[in-house]
Amino acid sequence: MDRQNHAKSFVTQVGIEIHQKYYDNTDVTYLTIENSNGEISGYFVLVTEADKGSLEFRRVLIDQYKRGIGQAAITEMENYCRENFRVDRIWLDVYEDNEIGIHIYEKMGYRQFKAEREDGRKLLFYEKAL
Repeated sequence: MDRQNHAKSFVTQVGIEIHQKYYDNTDVTYLTIENSNGEISGYFVLVTEADKGSLEFRRVLIDQYKRGIGQAAITEMENYCRENFRVDRIWLDVYEDNEIGIHIYEKMGYRQFKAEREDGRKLLFYEKAL
């Protein structure tokens, strides 16, 4: 899914080897996103930082043909985190030109707490208290 055209400019491209490495790490959680028909429509990658009391919302990808479920999926992911992790906060980063992502995150209560440059692009950091 991260190789789809709509995701290429906003998601760091990693190969299957990196996902396999993440999958074996006990601090990394993959969550599958399913649509109302039970079809896989995307996934989340979450990284717990227990020593900081926070969780990194590292990645969300939704199949380009399964749009319209992103906000509901994020809400469910946040509920899952409240129930399954001992963290006070979720944070994420997003490139400043990902206007749709920024709009959704801000609409859902995420607030920017810093910005920095990475590979010539501005990266914005957002957080939300749980």
